[in-house]
Amino acid sequence: MRPAGATVELAGKRLGRAPPVDGHAGSGLRAAGVRRDRVLCCLVVACYWAAIYLYVPILPVYARSLGASMTGVGLVVGAYGFSQVLIRVPLGIASDRWGRRHPFVWAGVFAAGLGALGLAFAPSAEWLVFWRAVAGVAAATYVAAIALFAGYFPAAETPRAVGLLSFVTGVAQLAATTVGGRIADGFGWQAPFLAAGAVALPGLLLARAIDEPRLERTPPPLSRLARIAVVPSLLVASLAAALVQFTAWATTYAFVPIYADGLGASRTALGLLTAASLGPYTLATLAVAPLMARWGPRSVSAVGLALLAASAAVVPGLTSVGWVAVAQAVSGLGRGLASTVLMAESIRAVAPAERGTAMGVFNAAIAVGMFLGPATAGLTTDALGLTGAFLASGAAALLGALLAAGFVGRSVRA
Repeated sequence: MRPAGATVELAGKRLGRAPPVDGHAGSGLRAAGVRRDRVLCCLVVACYWAAIYLYVPILPVYARSLGASMTGVGLVVGAYGFSQVLIRVPLGIASDRWGRRHPFVWAGVFAAGLGALGLAFAPSAEWLVFWRAVAGVAAATYVAAIALFAGYFPAAETPRAVGLLSFVTGVAQLAATTVGGRIADGFGWQAPFLAAGAVALPGLLLARAIDEPRLERTPPPLSRLARIAVVPSLLVASLAAALVQFTAWATTYAFVPIYADGLGASRTALGLLTAASLGPYTLATLAVAPLMARWGPRSVSAVGLALLAASAAVVPGLTSVGWVAVAQAVSGLGRGLASTVLMAESIRAVAPAERGTAMGVFNAAIAVGMFLGPATAGLTTDALGLTGAFLASGAAALLGALLAAGFVGRSVRA
């Protein structure tokens, strides 16, 4: 290990004392620098998620306007998760082996803007699948952003760091989806995609200003990487989180807009429906740390998943856009509680230098849910109708609630 007072290279600069990397405290001028880096990281993450989410509320209906079937809609939405399945684990491992997070964060913002512009000019639904997969590549780099941001906090404050970054993510997604529908109503289908590409630009500029503490480049052998992947708490958190995303992406991001469109919702209303979910989600991320301290991760995550299951199951019986918005709010609350707890649980059990790998495993699992949720719901809708798709999605979340109630929080280390 490097001594506490060792010189540490920091984004091309050299400082006399090591910065607070994953639990090592700093002081004085460097403490102010860490606060600055935290703020910059939050701003970059806000631009990054806004670039990905500005067009999300209208994407399923937009795909239908280009001739996509219900199965096709599921593939367009699910492509976002499919590309993440392929690269999230390798990306997490690469960031740990290199000892750097910052380059991956910058690349993620770039891919977010590129994917949005590609969607704006897609000539057919098939091209929507491709460019949405590019947006998934962007989202995959979030593993590096989480590890980077957590590195500015002591190890004991990991849940706080995750909760804060989740709050920033939620605010950015809420703002983006709220205005995205209005932009489409005012300026046409392509406008939200073009706006998303523009939002990525300040994110790229801000990302260049972040100072990153360099970790020791001591790549673990493959056998050790395999042991990280099978840490019990990481496995349980990953599986439960995959079921969260399965339900959320099958409903909120894929077929709730289709269902609401059938009820006569405007493009602005579609954006507000997604925002109705993201608002409670964002507030829930702030409440997680005190709730975990009082009731523990098992109870909080199980209740969150149960709320998500109930909100999905009731949608087919709703006859107005207003009541769909209420169901979306319950969904967002449940997802915010469960996702934040499970993310914190996934990295609390591993060493700081291995968090990129752990987050890669965790995020690959939830990417499976992001892909299978809408893809399965699309097939189910074509076969059984929207009611069958919503009920099946609710059942997946209920299974996750049972898993969380039985196993989350039981084992911290292998």
